[in-house]
Amino acid sequence: MKIIMFLLALTSASGAFAQALTLTEQQLNEGLNQQLGREFPIGLGSWLSAKVKMQDVTVELGRQAPDKARVLGRALISLNQGQSQYHWDLAGDFNARPRYDNEQGALFLDDFELLNYQLNEGSSSPQARFMLPMLLQALSGYLSQYPVYKLDKNDPLQRQLMAQPLSLEVQPGEVSLYSVE
Repeated sequence: MKIIMFLLALTSASGAFAQALTLTEQQLNEGLNQQLGREFPIGLGSWLSAKVKMQDVTVELGRQAPDKARVLGRALISLNQGQSQYHWDLAGDFNARPRYDNEQGALFLDDFELLNYQLNEGSSSPQARFMLPMLLQALSGYLSQYPVYKLDKNDPLQRQLMAQPLSLEVQPGEVSLYSVE
């Protein structure tokens, strides 16, 4: 009987201190979709600039590789090279590593790794084959600067978690943020 009481006390004590927030793929995709629909510039030097508009971006968590997110989507790219302009419609597939930033109270995707890409019909050109690796590198750097989810200060649990250092764990279909205190 004493062992059962001890286990119950231990379970309730550890539950009082450990807090967690689980975010689903759907929540991350909703956050991403709020950021989509606008063009963002990519500077590639004085002779080359591009504007990219992301569409149909989805995140899959922990399904292809543990502790990774798979990011799928389309990018409409307008590239200016001197007097020449190019427009490409690109479908891309990346792996990325989720990272929680305590200072910003936000979840980011970092360490993008291009798995594959495909130019959609009518977009193929010799310039695209030459420029796309550079553009995709710049795009992955750009995407890692913007959060896929920000904790909500109006939600009591999320506000409390924002005040603590957090760790994260990726599981198929979800990512969990745990307080480390």
